[in-house]
Amino acid sequence: MTKQDTARVARKISTAFVIAAVLAVVLAGTALAAVAGVPQTLQEWFNQQWTESGGEGTMPKEEAEVIEGLIQPVGVTRVNKGISVTLDSVTAGKNNIWMILKVKGEPLTGEWEFGRMSFGGKLIEEAEAKSPNQATVSQHSMDLLGTMEDGTEVYLFKYSGGPAGVNYLEGGELELRLQDFYLEASIDAAVPAGIHEDPIQVFPDVEARWVLPFTLESMKEMPALTAKSASLKGTDTVWKEGKEEPEKISKTFTVQNIQVTSIGYSYTIPKEAADFWFDNVSLRLKGDVTIQGTEAAHVTVQGAEDAALKRQGTWDLPVDLSKVEAICFGDVAIPLKQPGK
Repeated sequence: MTKQDTARVARKISTAFVIAAVLAVVLAGTALAAVAGVPQTLQEWFNQQWTESGGEGTMPKEEAEVIEGLIQPVGVTRVNKGISVTLDSVTAGKNNIWMILKVKGEPLTGEWEFGRMSFGGKLIEEAEAKSPNQATVSQHSMDLLGTMEDGTEVYLFKYSGGPAGVNYLEGGELELRLQDFYLEASIDAAVPAGIHEDPIQVFPDVEARWVLPFTLESMKEMPALTAKSASLKGTDTVWKEGKEEPEKISKTFTVQNIQVTSIGYSYTIPKEAADFWFDNVSLRLKGDVTIQGTEAAHVTVQGAEDAALKRQGTWDLPVDLSKVEAICFGDVAIPLKQPGK
């Protein structure tokens, strides 16, 4: 993903396209009647995730304090073309951001999405100025947590990455930028049956822009648990001429500079492993609690031919590092060194 602009763009449908970020968001401020079980804040969501991860009873005090100390309320709302968007609260790490987003409006259907998402603001601009020729590399996911009785949809948005050198813990001014609105039903309807030249262009159902400014508070650099290296098996899928099915290739690589913070993880791989994927990452805590991680995003550390690659992702909830036993890649558990030891 390169540095994103905010110009109006036509959406392209082709065999190779990927829709830029689906997000969402919404109504502010007032106390709304909630459907039972729908978390409306990051604290409620993290509590729910703790239980689903194997935590018994009430979340331990130490874990609750870690989470509480990381949540920053926002509460900013923008309304455009009948669609109301609210950024409720955020939790930020060095390279990661979680958000509770809420959305409400008459145009909503069962399946919809914003056509584009990006971050802007002074914090991003300063990072881009330090590395003007570096591509913006990021990964994001958006999950519907539920719908409230008034129709407000509540989403969890997880974002990892950004411009080279950006550190969200330093704090600063940010903008969440959302562009255009698509209804899934109309996307199919806009493409007649038959064979067409590639790409087919589909224009947004609602052409509009939502810019939600907020300020991240400055926070202390998080301590990190570390491991110097580990041997892991990676898998790549290769299509060979004359074959109807792809072939899976497995190789073992040395993964280095493994780091785990309360928010997420990172590690580096050799260049020859760039096309390979490793097993899903999770975190094993004392007491049989397993915290899942998002799929790792690729980040080029340098432009040199022999450059290592960095991969990073987030946890399902912030963790108390004193309770961590190991980071796991599938069934392979890697012990971690505590800070200062």
